[in-house]
Amino acid sequence: MSLLRISLASSMLVLVPSLVAAQHQVERRVAGDEVFAGERFELPDGADEVSIPFRKLNQHILLPVTVNGQGPFEVVLDTGMPIGGVILHGGERVEALDLTYLDGVQVQVGGAGGTGQAKPARVATNLRLRIGELEMLDVRATVLPPNPGFGVYFDGIIGAALFRNFVVTLDNDRGVLTLRRPGTYRPPEGAVAVPLTLDHGMAFVEARVQIGEAPAVPVKLVVDLGATHPVSLNEGEEPRIAAPEGSIKTTIGRGVSGELTGRVGRIRSLEIGGIALSNVVATFPDEAHHSPRGMDSRNGNLGNGFLNRFNVTFDYAGERMFLAPGARAAEPFEWDMLGMQAEPTSDGTVRVRRVLPGSPAAEVGIEENDRVVRIAGEQVTGETYFSLRERLRKDGETVSIELLRGDKPLSVSPKLRRLV
Repeated sequence: MSLLRISLASSMLVLVPSLVAAQHQVERRVAGDEVFAGERFELPDGADEVSIPFRKLNQHILLPVTVNGQGPFEVVLDTGMPIGGVILHGGERVEALDLTYLDGVQVQVGGAGGTGQAKPARVATNLRLRIGELEMLDVRATVLPPNPGFGVYFDGIIGAALFRNFVVTLDNDRGVLTLRRPGTYRPPEGAVAVPLTLDHGMAFVEARVQIGEAPAVPVKLVVDLGATHPVSLNEGEEPRIAAPEGSIKTTIGRGVSGELTGRVGRIRSLEIGGIALSNVVATFPDEAHHSPRGMDSRNGNLGNGFLNRFNVTFDYAGERMFLAPGARAAEPFEWDMLGMQAEPTSDGTVRVRRVLPGSPAAEVGIEENDRVVRIAGEQVTGETYFSLRERLRKDGETVSIELLRGDKPLSVSPKLRRLV
């Protein structure tokens, strides 16, 4: 489960494990401290709602935020962040804010599901944030240490501070976030109401999944807006949940404290609130990643690869979510068709981390540590890569890829095919 499941920057639809458990650890260590009192919010005079344009990259919702009047910083909106405040990635821009940190308070942050060690982070208080016309006062921030390769296209994460104080609507068709005071929201005609269960700041939804020819299985999933996959399912506790035949063993993400491994395959259907989508790409993390840092993720999590096909409203006060089919509702679910996992680095380049054996990438000789320079003739950077890799999910197409191996330029033209 996630405070954020950042997609590993690759041609694969993979994910980086969440920081949610890390932030939960922060809550346990400082709970009850008066300096962590809740944020205050100010809307324009007489307004019950504000609307804020957002940018979408790598299946993430990016909001422009100013911090103490400086910025904008781009932060990921994530239902998987269960407590208030904001997380910021350390670096020159954050240091320039000249924040006041709590003396003697240092928390350990570990990317949920990772295999490495947790990392120390600092806590600052009394920040002032502005998101569109919304002012947030008395905000606390957990500032992560710099981590090259992690969070290369965003500056931080925000979650419960918004979801527990507003009804949050994401119009994915128009790219607009609307925050409304609870009690003022009226769902649009045709929207489907889905009950939510709230537990320790996390929202859970009841769903049904069908894997193979077996009957559908009821599951309880974390609603995880920061996850890039459609759905992640935990094997083991429920014997009918198992990676389907033909699934691929691979690295499915990397986070602050290490990599996340598991399998990727297709399930016959995913049904929520009477809405059923078929032939859905699902990830099946290894058992060590089922309950990251002790957080209970039930049977798995529902990611933005599913949610962004709808115009979705989160009403935590009413313990419900509304789904209205969007322009992408009927699109087929696809996964990587190249077999190359690549990742932006701190210097702005994109390098190959792994090549899936037997894949089109392996067949044309792409190797680990190759630098990806161009895809289909377009320059690859740490940010453009996420849109360009969509061209690597078209079955039967031949795509030109230019690489550097050391100082040696290479050009390959793999023919893409479905791997899952």
